[in-house]
Amino acid sequence: MKVCKEMIDGMGGTQSDNYHRFRSYCYTAYITLRKSANLILNLFALMVDANIPDIRLEPDKAVFKVKERFYLELSEEQAITHFKNLIDGSMNSVLPVLMDRVHGIAQRWRK
Repeated sequence: MKVCKEMIDGMGGTQSDNYHRFRSYCYTAYITLRKSANLILNLFALMVDANIPDIRLEPDKAVFKVKERFYLELSEEQAITHFKNLIDGSMNSVLPVLMDRVHGIAQRWRK
């Protein structure tokens, strides 16, 4: 998950109502997706042969990787805590910023 400091500042900071609403929406969306995990995983399995580049790289692991992200072995409360930690961790992560810069360089190089 990628939520940089600038995004949070744009919402008014970590103490703002907008940021708290954002987090609440994230939790609701994640729990809703987890409840539909079987359907999503079945649909994803159907896409394995669709010649989608990211799936084509490791088709045998594609569905498994998606399933891992749902953390279905966790309770709803544990899943929300996990998701909260993802958001908190992404705020101060350097890797997404670095990846954005590399992506920007690659895009300019392709032109």
